[in-house]
Amino acid sequence: MDGDYTLLPRDAEKDDGADFCLTLDSDCMEPVFRKGALLRVTRREAPREMAAGVFLYRGRVYVRQWCEDCEGNLYLLCANPQRERENLMLSPAERGACLCLGTVLPGRPLPRPVYV
Repeated sequence: MDGDYTLLPRDAEKDDGADFCLTLDSDCMEPVFRKGALLRVTRREAPREMAAGVFLYRGRVYVRQWCEDCEGNLYLLCANPQRERENLMLSPAERGACLCLGTVLPGRPLPRPVYV
């Protein structure tokens, strides 16, 4: 699968709440997460609105903040305003093609991107 990440092995002896770890290969989430950052991801909880998650959509993996509007559209947002054009908007009909692989820990909502 293509995407914003490199999958890393995790230390099975250490239970830090992470189910897997990724290295962010893109600057799409700067300044929140820097390119090259180690992201700990849990599958044990769904991301809260404006939290960062790892999403599989059309064969590509994205690390994005998410939110939805009152019409049921799902938005996968880059934190980096220079990457705004890489945001995704999925209609309610397309949402079924998007799978959330996990929530980036600590799982709290992040500041809204400056352009939102």
